[in-house]
Order: sequence, then C-alpha cells, then structure tokens
Amino acid sequence: MPDSKTPNNKNDNEAIKKVTELTEEVVKGLGFELVDIHFGQHGRQKIVEITIYNPGGSVGLTDCEKVSRELDSRIDLIADSLDFFHGPFLLDVASPGIDRILKSEREYKLFTGRKVEIKTKTNVGADPYGQHFTARLVHFGDETFKLSELGPIQSAPTKSKNSKKHAANKVSHEPVKELKVALKQIIQIRLYPDLQKKFKEIATETAIDLTAESGPEEVDAKQDKVEVERD
Repeated sequence: MPDSKTPNNKNDNEAIKKVTELTEEVVKGLGFELVDIHFGQHGRQKIVEITIYNPGGSVGLTDCEKVSRELDSRIDLIADSLDFFHGPFLLDVASPGIDRILKSEREYKLFTGRKVEIKTKTNVGADPYGQHFTARLVHFGDETFKLSELGPIQSAPTKSKNSKKHAANKVSHEPVKELKVALKQIIQIRLYPDLQKKFKEIATETAIDLTAESGPEEVDAKQDKVEVERD
C-alpha cells in the first residue's frame, strides 16, 4: 500500500483505507501506478493528495485530469458513508516531478530502471565520482541498491581560461559499471532529470518547432498537477 499520513480518528482511518483502495483501482485501471497518497486537513477543508506515475512514459496535465475526473466520480458514490468527506475537500492529482526524492521501498521498486542521483555518507566505491553521482537503479532488495551506468553529476560548462588546463590535468579512472550500496549509506536518492528528453516530450505535445532558440534549460521541472475543490 502506498505511503499515507492519516488523521488519528477511527472513522477517518476507515475512510482512508477505502479511498486508498479505490484510488489504487482507478489509477491502475487507467494505466498508471500509484506512487503515494496523502490525507490531510487545512482548516476545515480536507485534502487528498495523489501522486501517479506512468511506467511507459511521462505524466502530463491531461493524465492528471483523467485520473481526477474518474476518481472524483467514484468518490461521489461512497462519500455519504464516509465521515472524512463530509464538508469541503480538495482532491489533488500530480505527477512525481522529474527530480522527485525517493523515500520508500515502494518508490525504490517502482522507479527501477530509472536514472537517479545519489548522495552517500561515505565513499562507497563509486570512484572517481566520490559521494555524489548518477546511476541507473537496477534493483532494490534486502536494504541494498544495485546500480549500473555510474557517472558524474553534469555541471554547467565553465568559461574559465584555466578550464582546458584543469581538464588536461584531470586523472583518468576506469569507469565504474556496477555497484551495490546499502540503504543505510544513502543520504538522498532522487530521480535524475533528463531535461533534453523532457524538452522533446513537451515539444511533441505542443507541436512546437524543435529548432527554436529555447533549450532544455528552460523546461519547468515542477509537477504537472490538477486540483479539484469540492463543496
């Protein structure tokens, strides 16, 4: 079951259980995966925040709208029997974002195959990349990550006059192709944004000219999301 934060109330807990099961059913039925679901409250307004993932591609605004509409209509059918939904509530459906921080075993497994950015407490054998590098998440099990395709964090090109000299003096290392890292050694693991790929997807969806002057650096890395407020 996805991670969820629940109010300390028996009736609310029952509502949360039912809505979580319903959400999982709706999301999977539309071809997505449920990353997590969060139940909260702001003043008198209840809030249901849902994050969805498309294993076969990206999640766009239309996808969030599709899930939101279907889920809203399904919640309508059971809302009267659930105390949690008495009064106004906000239904928020969002994509994971291109640089989401992964926080649970469910997410580690869900995003298997994706490129990630990793920070570790100590050097874990990722030379020459130290304690901050990129990798492909191959597998997670027994509190251990199996990684491949290790590489450096890409930084912006420098205009320093000494950049060529520094590059020439840089020590060459044999690339690390595969590595196992214990979860307890991880400070942070997050999705590594492929801005070039994201830009191409946006260009395709909006039918813009890929030869335009704008580039990947202009892509908004925020989540696509849809909010539905109910009275």
